[in-house]
Amino acid sequence: MRARLLPGLGFALLYWAVGYPAIHLAIPPGYTAPFFPPAGIALAALFVFGLRLWPAVFAGSALIQLATAWPLLGSPGWNLLGPLAVPAGATLQAVVGAVLARRLLAPEDKLDTAGSVMRFLGVCVPLSGLVCSTIGVSALVQAGVIPAADAFFNWWTWWTGDTLGMLVAAPLTLVFIGRPAQDWRPRRLGVALPMSIALVLLALAYQQVVSWENSRLRAQFERDSVHLSGLLQKRLEEQVDMVRSIERLLLASDHVSRSDFHEFVAPWMQRHPGTRSFTWNQHLPHAARTAFEEAMRDEYQTDFRVLDRDAAGQTSPAAERRVYFPVTRVEPEDGNRTVLGMDPLSFPISGEAIRRTLADGQPAATARMRLVQAHGEQHAVVLYQAVLASTADASRREPLGLISAALGMDDLLAAISRQAEEQGIDVRLSDGDAPPEAALLAGDHPAKDSVWPDHALTQVTSIDFAGRHWALETRALPQYTEGLRSWAAWGTIAVGVLASGMLGALLLITTGNRRRIQALVELRTAELEAAGARLQENRAALVDAQRIARLGSWETLSGRVGLQASDELRLLLDRSQQRLGSLADLIESIAPASRAALSGAIERAATEPGRIMLDCNTDSLPMRTLQFRIEGEHVDGRLRRIRGTAQDVTALREAETRIRYLARFDPLTGLLNRSAWQDHAQDVLRHAVRHDDRCAVLFLDLDHFKTVNDSLGHAAGDRLLAQVACRLSGCVREEDLVARLGGDEFVILLSRLAHTEEPARVAERVLEALARPLQIDGQPLHLGASVGIALYPADGGEIDTLLKHADTAMYEAKESGRNAYRFFLPEMTQRVTRRLQTEAELRRAIEIGELRLHYQPQVDGATGRVCGCEALVRWQHAERGLLSPDQFIPFAEQSGLIVPLGEWVLREACLQQVRWRDAGLPPLDVAVNISALQFRRRDFVATVARVLAETGADPARIELEITESALMDATPELVASFDQLVALGLTLALDDFGTGYSSLSYLKRLPLRRLKIDRSFVDGLPDNPEDVAITSATLSLARDLGMEVVAEGVETEEQRAYLRSRGCGAMQGYLFSRPLGVKAFEEWAWERATALA
Repeated sequence: MRARLLPGLGFALLYWAVGYPAIHLAIPPGYTAPFFPPAGIALAALFVFGLRLWPAVFAGSALIQLATAWPLLGSPGWNLLGPLAVPAGATLQAVVGAVLARRLLAPEDKLDTAGSVMRFLGVCVPLSGLVCSTIGVSALVQAGVIPAADAFFNWWTWWTGDTLGMLVAAPLTLVFIGRPAQDWRPRRLGVALPMSIALVLLALAYQQVVSWENSRLRAQFERDSVHLSGLLQKRLEEQVDMVRSIERLLLASDHVSRSDFHEFVAPWMQRHPGTRSFTWNQHLPHAARTAFEEAMRDEYQTDFRVLDRDAAGQTSPAAERRVYFPVTRVEPEDGNRTVLGMDPLSFPISGEAIRRTLADGQPAATARMRLVQAHGEQHAVVLYQAVLASTADASRREPLGLISAALGMDDLLAAISRQAEEQGIDVRLSDGDAPPEAALLAGDHPAKDSVWPDHALTQVTSIDFAGRHWALETRALPQYTEGLRSWAAWGTIAVGVLASGMLGALLLITTGNRRRIQALVELRTAELEAAGARLQENRAALVDAQRIARLGSWETLSGRVGLQASDELRLLLDRSQQRLGSLADLIESIAPASRAALSGAIERAATEPGRIMLDCNTDSLPMRTLQFRIEGEHVDGRLRRIRGTAQDVTALREAETRIRYLARFDPLTGLLNRSAWQDHAQDVLRHAVRHDDRCAVLFLDLDHFKTVNDSLGHAAGDRLLAQVACRLSGCVREEDLVARLGGDEFVILLSRLAHTEEPARVAERVLEALARPLQIDGQPLHLGASVGIALYPADGGEIDTLLKHADTAMYEAKESGRNAYRFFLPEMTQRVTRRLQTEAELRRAIEIGELRLHYQPQVDGATGRVCGCEALVRWQHAERGLLSPDQFIPFAEQSGLIVPLGEWVLREACLQQVRWRDAGLPPLDVAVNISALQFRRRDFVATVARVLAETGADPARIELEITESALMDATPELVASFDQLVALGLTLALDDFGTGYSSLSYLKRLPLRRLKIDRSFVDGLPDNPEDVAITSATLSLARDLGMEVVAEGVETEEQRAYLRSRGCGAMQGYLFSRPLGVKAFEEWAWERATALA
């Protein structure tokens, strides 16, 4: 778990470390960066390591969002939608890009071809870039972070930034994390170094462009700020001019009435809305206060009194002092009548300015203050101008009063603020002479710092006004920079990153091509080295091959001149110690009889294209046959050289001669084989057709030849066949054809018969010749033969037909007692056809289940109880009814069907034993006959084991009866089979004991447990002395060997009594019961058991 978590954590931190600085490249009014490398890092990581890294992409993007939005957490309007939607979009974008790349690129693609690079960077990157930009901008617009009006700009910038980031960062990342590493590692330097240099240069260029852009913005902002300060300065100068104009009016007039003051001041009020009021404050000594107040009450018809003002703006009757400056005139009066009679000298802020203007006669401005008549929070500044009259003393002037202009600072600054706002500039006017808490004259407090890295420019312009030092502060708002930004920085980074991305694509292609070329060069170098090594090996192998194949090579040096010969050629020509330097030497090295042919062949090769082959004999002993292959090399019709090979084909030519012989003759006997005999026979028949001759075909098969092979071995059998062939050749004329067809079968074709008796006489001679003893290894052997004869044209007009009919007649001779001959008769074909039909029906009977088992009881000789039974097969033929074994078993043995038939009998007998056991019948031994052919099969033991396992039969109650013919060749393998059957738990019995090749050694060597006395020895009991002797000897022998005996064919009480008196343990025969079907056997067994109970 830890091993899987750490890479993801490291990747998330890398994503954040690269992405957080990149997000600060965002372009106002946007929220998005024009170049975002983490998008490329994420795409490369998921493309290489699979989609399992998507949580790391989400975590890294979430860290960036958290770090960016941290200052705004908890602030009004903050929304969680943006910080969650952007990481989801970034993750989905990387997943889509990786899936697209895997679909468009081949597995294990190394991005080393133009096609794969263009599909990756030109299709996957821009298409996947649409995902995060669409999701992110939609979420931020919904959250209120981005205005709807700026959505497209931000979407375009976002998509561009992610696309450019992927174009640059994906190739850089792939060369470091690509798999397999050995394919990407050689490309790192070729891709990373140029792209790193390009990015460094791009960063420097970007910084320079940004610096130029900031300088331009700063200069323009300073110009705009100076312009705004100039406008304000002009407005303030106008205020000064107005108070000086009023000063001149008052100096020029002895008395200024209310109407005079109104008419003079009112137009200025309309032109300069920033001025709240103008007042005339008459100089009033304390002595004249009472009279003055009375006069003003009459004029204004109000309770006019001289008033003082406190710091809170409240007025009260003025305290006594030497002099007062009460407000005598005010314009406009509406809204300002509350100030009539107020002495500003009583208010410290006003008093400071009044004293300054009285001292120097210049306008003097107060610090900010709140007017008595004012409502709201607007700050005001009062401009005072002393009106001084000249006196006799030129150095001193007499004060007549004060002129004041109350200036509403927000109103004064309003026009300038509107113009500044249109430009995107925030303005603020402050008093530099006032303490900080009272310095602000007009303008809002500074806005919170912008999130943008190039936040607002600021400029402070000093303004001296009426003895105070003011400062006009200007601050650029985001829209100001938007309006003036030339997009040079964005264009620089976009073009530069795009160029870097194109450079990355080019580098991927070139490094991929270089890697493939290098790999190809290495492969070709290795192939060349291997080819060189193989060439050396081939040269050595060629020498060895020439030696092994006895093949020599040669070629002339130029045209017919000179000769270069291999060592093997010198050995073949026996010229290893003699010169072989020319074509003449080569020709002289072969036998004189072959020289002309070789010389002619060389001459043809020199003049004609093509390869020439010929055999030549050598001039050495032993003489060998060499096959020469000669060809000339011609260039533009001119002979360049002659080359050739010479191979020792002596053994090949001898083998070809031998093959031609074997193709026609039997190698064992020297007689014609079947193919050659048929070819000659066809010629004989064609000759017979033309000349109306008669012919005969004799088909001969040796009797009991298999016995010779089994007893004396196949070598002795082969020598016997050779002697038979010699005797057969001596029985016919020279023009007659004798052939061996195969095995112990021979055929003779007698041509041009003069008499029809001639085939019979030849057959008799053959039988007589074979009747004479044959000497094999000093041992005389007597052999017979069965001969079948077919006559031409009586028995057929084709050699195949005659051969088939002679074969049929031969089988007839064998069935009639062997060592005889028979002429073919048409009815023989019918018998053969019947035999074939029987075999086919028997095969079908086994397949469809027409076979039945009948069971003949075996009775205990002493008690009469049933101790077992013998399973005997019957065939329930559909047309011929129930057939006994002697009607189909011989056909089964001849055709090989005895094997599946025997397995069916064994399986059915085992199943029946299980059924009887389950039915509660007393335990019975079931005996099954096994044929010799069946027993000698190699898989017989395995078949028996499989049947026992599949049926669940008790092997201790299964007895296999084997005839003596199966024991003729008791090989070690056969003995091993007996042991394996006994190991399975089976009982082995020797059937028909005494009728075959009985040998006491069988009883000693083989694990037999029971002997069965054949019915032929039981028939004559108890009267036939020979049968009595054989039966008594068998019973005595079995008793001495500890074996059980079963007597077959017991049909009389006398036979039973005799056998019982001699100790015969078990009997079976018609005396007890004939073979019964399953149901009948069960009924008989129950009745027998009941009767004996």
